[in-house]
Amino acid sequence: MPLLSGQTKNQIEKLKPLRKGLAIYQTGRSPFWYVRLWDPVARRYVRRSTGENSRIEALEAANEFAASYLSKIDPDKAVTKDRSFEAFAHKLDAFNKASATSQRSYSDAHKILYREQDGLISYLGKYDVAKITSGVMRDYLVYLDSRRDKPLANSTKSKHCMMIRQVLRLAFEDGLIDKLPEAPKLKTVDKPRVTFTEQEYRRLMKVARECAQRGDVVRGVTVRHHHVHMFSFIVHSFLRPTENELFGIRHRDIEVKGKPPHLVMSVHGGKTGYRKAATLAMAVLLYKHTQSPLVASDPDAHVFMPEYANRATAVSTARRIFNHILQLAGMKYDSAGNARSPYSLRHFALQSRLRTSKGKVNIYWLAKNAGTSVDQLQRFYLKNMELSQEQVENLQTLGDD
Repeated sequence: MPLLSGQTKNQIEKLKPLRKGLAIYQTGRSPFWYVRLWDPVARRYVRRSTGENSRIEALEAANEFAASYLSKIDPDKAVTKDRSFEAFAHKLDAFNKASATSQRSYSDAHKILYREQDGLISYLGKYDVAKITSGVMRDYLVYLDSRRDKPLANSTKSKHCMMIRQVLRLAFEDGLIDKLPEAPKLKTVDKPRVTFTEQEYRRLMKVARECAQRGDVVRGVTVRHHHVHMFSFIVHSFLRPTENELFGIRHRDIEVKGKPPHLVMSVHGGKTGYRKAATLAMAVLLYKHTQSPLVASDPDAHVFMPEYANRATAVSTARRIFNHILQLAGMKYDSAGNARSPYSLRHFALQSRLRTSKGKVNIYWLAKNAGTSVDQLQRFYLKNMELSQEQVENLQTLGDD
């Protein structure tokens, strides 16, 4: 049959619908029947030759092809890469790397995203961002536990959920999703902050001074009195013993003030961001011990362990010295078997301030000064704080006769 004007051999000559989205047809180009199937995810038709001349056999071949093809479709997967969880995870990682205040903070987030086998990208990478729900997040947490002998702590699971929401927030900001899914509810158990009692702290400092007097050597580093002053400075400044706080402080960041004597420190890149923080009076004397009476301090030099250009090395060296002192003092672990670290000095500092003020210190200002929150103080410091004599006496107070 000759073609009419405007026709081509690819035009459909015979069409036989089988069901919604599935049909077979013939064109003038081939004697075989073709199958036409609607892909609900890609939102387009898929066409294949059945290789059959007979319409009856073509119908059977079409149904087999449809069943096989549709079984492989996952409606939760992204049709295009720019809608995938993986695409936005890469964007978040790039942003984190550019804005990270420390290599450790970036590295922790990077590992959650990129860890092989059970990282977020490995599990959720191909998902369409609009298809990630609270249920999908819960399934991921179950998957994490299934790969381990012991389930992950809920606090760790919360970090994974928080990272998922951070990725999805970028998709929300780009208008690809209408709202962020809620993270699955996880019961968190607060771990007590490992600290010292007043008596233990005094013993710790006594042993530390003895180490400095003897000149103990720890991994090639001689323990000096300035190391002891540094550990004591944590207690009187409430600084975290990290690269960005204690080991990030430079002389230019410190002002000596009076009435009462104290230091005002500019803390850059702390856990809660930039803050101005005041110290207790003892910190002034400890700070002056770091300075030479004959030579003015270089304002750009770090206050503590300035001989280490790599501040991560300074942190590691200080931790080894502190562990050496703890070992000699017999205080590596508290009574509950929890290991102590330089952070235990900050925990002691906050508890000591709350306890020795006899309730007069403003808890809001203390939290702000230390770069934490009132909630954190109440959950981790007040809750596990050593009882003061005043508290014991108050509990036994009798009313008027």
